[in-house]
Amino acid sequence: MLKKIILHGVLLGLSLFMFGCGGSSTGNTQTETQPVAGGDPGNDTNTTVSVSHKVTSQQEASSFLSRATFGATEEEIASLVKAGDYDTWLDAQFAKAPSYHVAWAHSHAKGVNGIADLNSSREDWKKYSDGLGVLQRDAWWDIAVNGEDQLRQRVAFALSEILVISRNGPLLTFPDARMSYYDVLVKDAFGNFETLLQDVTYHPAMGRYLSYLGNAKGDPKVGSHPDENYAREVMQLFTIGLYELNMDGSKKTKNGKPIPTYTQADIRQMAKVFTGLSDDNGQFEAEAYFNSFHARTAPMAAFESEHDSSEKKILHGQKVIAVGGDTKTDINAALHILFMHPNVAPFISKQLIQRLVTSNPSPEYMERVSKVFADNGKGVRGDLKAVVKAILLDDEALRGKHDPDTFGKFREPLLYVSHLFRAFHAKNGEHTLQQGDTKLYRYQSFNFNGTGMMKQEGPLEALTVFNYFSPDDAPSVLKKQGLAAPELELYGKEGIDDVLMGLITKNGFVYRLYNITAELQLDTEKALVHEKKYDALLDRLDLVLTAGDLSADTRKAIKKYMQEHATLDDEKLVRYTIGLVMTSPDYALQQ
Repeated sequence: MLKKIILHGVLLGLSLFMFGCGGSSTGNTQTETQPVAGGDPGNDTNTTVSVSHKVTSQQEASSFLSRATFGATEEEIASLVKAGDYDTWLDAQFAKAPSYHVAWAHSHAKGVNGIADLNSSREDWKKYSDGLGVLQRDAWWDIAVNGEDQLRQRVAFALSEILVISRNGPLLTFPDARMSYYDVLVKDAFGNFETLLQDVTYHPAMGRYLSYLGNAKGDPKVGSHPDENYAREVMQLFTIGLYELNMDGSKKTKNGKPIPTYTQADIRQMAKVFTGLSDDNGQFEAEAYFNSFHARTAPMAAFESEHDSSEKKILHGQKVIAVGGDTKTDINAALHILFMHPNVAPFISKQLIQRLVTSNPSPEYMERVSKVFADNGKGVRGDLKAVVKAILLDDEALRGKHDPDTFGKFREPLLYVSHLFRAFHAKNGEHTLQQGDTKLYRYQSFNFNGTGMMKQEGPLEALTVFNYFSPDDAPSVLKKQGLAAPELELYGKEGIDDVLMGLITKNGFVYRLYNITAELQLDTEKALVHEKKYDALLDRLDLVLTAGDLSADTRKAIKKYMQEHATLDDEKLVRYTIGLVMTSPDYALQQ
């Protein structure tokens, strides 16, 4: 189960022992037993259960922000409490202008050593692609930490773990394609899922990653067939999944067995749909050339001579279009069939719930959100803004922590770091981007590129199209209870202490290895330590980092450590204390 006691005994190796502190936590001592208002599962309402959306405490505000942003800050907690309700905060976030990654690169990357600014010499994206791969990470971290459109960026990141492309593979040397693709997720995060599905399908980064860029129609004379890669993944991973689902996420069965959503014949038919797309050079050989900034970032073009215009039937014989359909008509018709499939609502809704709120949503929670996906209350299907609002304002999201046995999700390693930088207002420094010994561009960044130390979790850096982790995976101790804990795939045997503690304590080896420039601002915390106001410091850290969930035993152990090491330099003791909180099970389990 997701009880923190299991974390202590099995998974994290609490870093209190690393510092010689002794003692351990035995679980969350919160005793409030306010019941979850589940509502009537059979109610056909298209909105979430009616509950108060008022912000009742700083701790609740901090919990909410841990789901809706890249990490709570003291200022945002205060602002949310002042606003008085979550709806006001959400509406303000929906209205904020998007922060785009390619635009960030073009406005920040100033050429040095006689090299032109990236904005005025866009073909240099290819010439300096190795160096600019680092810039992709720099842009992502700056926007994730400092961007005002926090909710949009948080949802875009969640979508990037569902509609996956990655630098690991055929996009390795094309950072502009990857960043442009991510910007599609940013743009469509609050739009309609069908529009998102279309934009993803036509983007050349997806076309190259799943090998249908330059996908020609089959030729029976030579025995060739269209590539089936995207045809399979757009169904299995991006829309309907492997088995038919009820609206509450449970599998439908026939004769006691789950019912497959599609067959190999469907894949073959769908493969014919995704023929005829290439970049604007029109190549249909092994792969398109992908040789200009425009070709890598603009929607793929249709070439009718290479499109299979024969009749296509998918998913129980539904006609995609009559014989002779043009490329885009065929593709849009097929995507619409997928979009209208009853599986899409529970399949996508569950993954968004998992990425934002909890790994094991109740069937009732699932059904409420799925119904909003199916109909936003105004007859619109796939309204992602309504879905995100339903996810974050559902009673289970707002009050689930009062039943902590199954509620919550383990934080991804990347989200540890983004929260650290946000909570302590990390300042970036001037960085000169290089490719080999050649200096290229100068800009401000954290220069944090330690994805290898985070089990390869970086923006668009999953090892496969199946993301960094499987939605239903968990260690065996949790699987036996029928529970998922997907993020634990990334924790590894020794947890994530190495990179996190290196950043928190400003470890010389870690900082020198990656030339990290991030500087945590700790004046307030140092002042509290200097005055030996240990309880005040722990109150502050508990609010911003653990949303009031720091257990009595963990708090007692950390305070004991602080008292026993009071002779340490103020800053060092502050950093170690932050490290003890952030490597505790109380922090690892986001509730």
